Amino acid sequence: MMYRRIAAIAVLASGMVASATAGAATTPEAKITPMQQAIDQGAAIFKSDRFGSTRTWIPDMAFHSKPVTCDSCHSNGGKTVGVMPTGAKIPSLIGTAADFPRYNAKAHEVFTLQRQLVHCIRAGIGGAAPAYNSPVMVDLEVYLISLSRHATMGRNVK
Repeated sequence: MMYRRIAAIAVLASGMVASATAGAATTPEAKITPMQQAIDQGAAIFKSDRFGSTRTWIPDMAFHSKPVTCDSCHSNGGKTVGVMPTGAKIPSLIGTAADFPRYNAKAHEVFTLQRQLVHCIRAGIGGAAPAYNSPVMVDLEVYLISLSRHATMGRNVK
């Protein structure tokens, strides 16, 4: 009997949330801009896309392996200090887009942000990187740039 009451309350509450969100979507101020949509899609890609990789890793204090994604190393969407599967700490990605383009001494070439993304996806995730200027690549780039909104751009360009 108690279970039915809880289930009924849950159904009622979900209906209220659904009607509230349906009403909110029709108001002009609730419209999502194309830029915000690209940021949101980029964040979702960053968090869950494997780019065809089958690599997994077991985080500290975990009971099972997890698929490798951008978010595997760059914790919390890249907003906090991350940890690579080797245990090495890596800085947050906040402000990182402001450092591109930059010279990559190992490759002896200038890397753009998209080129760095290709390198990370191929080497770090072990996946097939999306094509330059493809919708997926643009969404990833826009997401990373959104993490650099208040950073001074071109810090590495002399």
